[in-house]
Amino acid sequence: MPARPALAAAAVAVVLAACDRSPTLATCADHLGGVWQTADGSARWHILDGGERLQAYPLVRELPAMPTGTQAAPSTLDLRRSRGEVVGTVIRRWHRGGEVCVVRAPARIRGCAADRLTLTFGDTGPPTDWTACRVDGPTTAQLLQRTWP
Repeated sequence: MPARPALAAAAVAVVLAACDRSPTLATCADHLGGVWQTADGSARWHILDGGERLQAYPLVRELPAMPTGTQAAPSTLDLRRSRGEVVGTVIRRWHRGGEVCVVRAPARIRGCAADRLTLTFGDTGPPTDWTACRVDGPTTAQLLQRTWP
């Protein structure tokens, strides 16, 4: 009879090992797909990794303050892998009456190791110039940790 508890314990260990979803991220060239968030949960992104092209969408409300008469859409990240880097743009659409302004700013993923990466992106707040769809604002950096898968 003592063999059965040992056998059951071994079976449980095998099942738990098979369910281990620990990231194996060593560099930014590795698969970055999944849900990533800041330590406090204030920023959360779902990254879709298609190899050369990556897209990311916010999973928490991240809309900037909107001046009266304007409406902002959630931002998206459109990134590409090129020569060992993951770079691209952060994009946000703004509406003011019948005007539409698509604001684009640089974005980059770097420092990928273990289950963490750093995402930096330019400001996509209210346009300071609606003709050129330009914003003059600071760059944001977020240290993100993969929470799924």
